[in-house]
Amino acid sequence: MKKTDGKTEESSLTTEKHEHGKNPNSLANLQPFEKGVSGNPGGRNVKYAKLKNALMQYADQKSNTYDWSWNNLTFKERVLIGIWEKAGKGDTKMIEILAQLGCLDER
Repeated sequence: MKKTDGKTEESSLTTEKHEHGKNPNSLANLQPFEKGVSGNPGGRNVKYAKLKNALMQYADQKSNTYDWSWNNLTFKERVLIGIWEKAGKGDTKMIEILAQLGCLDER
């Protein structure tokens, strides 16, 4: 719509109005999935799959808090081991991270 000299003119593009979600072009495109077929066959992406895989490498490692070999580790390894160490000491945020990633699930 545009106003010119106090008069309102309808555009030919907007003269045909449809209720929200009721446009015939959109409705013609809708097709239900066949029975037993998913619209998302791959499922939802795992957001932190690489982090989970890295953490799982240390899942069965025994804790040795008094071992001063941290200097021989990369920063990445320190972080991964640190998450497990803090979770083992009861840090609820670290436990929550491990639980959400599925690192605490049975194998």
